[in-house]
Amino acid sequence: MYKKIKYMSTKKIESVLSLIEIAENNLKTARSILSSLSPDKNLRINSENKMPINRSMDETTALEVVEGIFDGEAMIGDNGKTYPVPQNYASKTQLVVGDRMKWLLTTEREIFKLIHPVPRERVTGTFNIEGDSFVVLVDKFPNSINILKASATYAMKQLGLQPGDEIAVYIPKDTTPSWAAFISLTKSGKEESEIPNQRVGSSAPEEIDILNDFKLDSEPKNSDKDYF
Repeated sequence: MYKKIKYMSTKKIESVLSLIEIAENNLKTARSILSSLSPDKNLRINSENKMPINRSMDETTALEVVEGIFDGEAMIGDNGKTYPVPQNYASKTQLVVGDRMKWLLTTEREIFKLIHPVPRERVTGTFNIEGDSFVVLVDKFPNSINILKASATYAMKQLGLQPGDEIAVYIPKDTTPSWAAFISLTKSGKEESEIPNQRVGSSAPEEIDILNDFKLDSEPKNSDKDYF
């Protein structure tokens, strides 16, 4: 009998390749830093040298805690399991591929936390819709970059975002990205009156951030934002 073979989707393959690229870059950076700090090339870190871990109350009382890496849509746990990340949380926290996360299961809820953001950079490109996918086209990359449906549809509803408009996104630094985190609508060519939620009498802003209440810096600090 022939065994059934499961094929990974193109998006998933691209996400995995991005994760590998990010991991390799982080490893090179870590080795470079270690080399500059210590003349001992054979330095090893053992359990006695590790810093104490501060745990939140939720984590202390959690039924299960798993760490993993964000792949653009889900957290790939260190245990090999996949944990779908709610799109509203991923959008508000502006997660990018490679971000280190933590999933907690408590008696009352599931919690996602961003614990170690990877270096990211801000780029601009043209928003477009390709079939069922929402993407941004950035000149320096050969392929379109996916953005989460929740981010795109919210911007379309609240800001009148349309295909052809210019948007700003975060991508993992020094990689060829498969996913990007939506930041804002930039110069779209619309008149002032067409941009929702604008204060009367103010000049039209160059950039409108629909997620500014949850906005992270280009290289954000560790976050303990919960989703529940």
